[in-house]
Amino acid sequence: MAAQSVAAQSVAPQSEAAPEPTDIIATLNAVCVAAKGDRAQAAVLAAEAGFSPVPESMTPRLRNATERAGFMRTNATDMSIVMTGRMTRQVGRETVVLDFCGVAVRPTDHRALDRRLHDLMKFDAISAVGFDAYAWLQTPEGRAPSLRLTDAQFVAMARTGQMRLLVLDRSGSGSTLIYMLPRLD
Repeated sequence: MAAQSVAAQSVAPQSEAAPEPTDIIATLNAVCVAAKGDRAQAAVLAAEAGFSPVPESMTPRLRNATERAGFMRTNATDMSIVMTGRMTRQVGRETVVLDFCGVAVRPTDHRALDRRLHDLMKFDAISAVGFDAYAWLQTPEGRAPSLRLTDAQFVAMARTGQMRLLVLDRSGSGSTLIYMLPRLD
């Protein structure tokens, strides 16, 4: 009789709790912000966070992006990708180089992410076509935000070497946060 009870117990379904969703902001901070624009360091931090390298063909494409690398992690709750690379943008006669590191997570609660970003940044995002961006100078005293970003302001801020740009893109059920360090070439 005891053998039947043990057998019955081993067949009983066990419920496993679904993993916690990826915290896109915490992942961005732990990998991208911590790497300070160093793509090799971002790769190490991504691996430490459980991300595995993926072929370049699986890395999200960004216009004018080179030196791209991607790292992926999936679980029963979501799929997340860390991506790194470099973009260039011609602004007037200046060439701006943007070293970037981003995190994409699908699915994402867009409203909750918007509220958290606004609360964390403590200033409003600049709306652009299809995405929002937070732009600031990272000074020893803290953040000096820009509430508008004309081409002239963008170049002037990039020239300091202290400019930071956080871009939020929403696509379908997913969101991408990209941390950029713009500078003049």
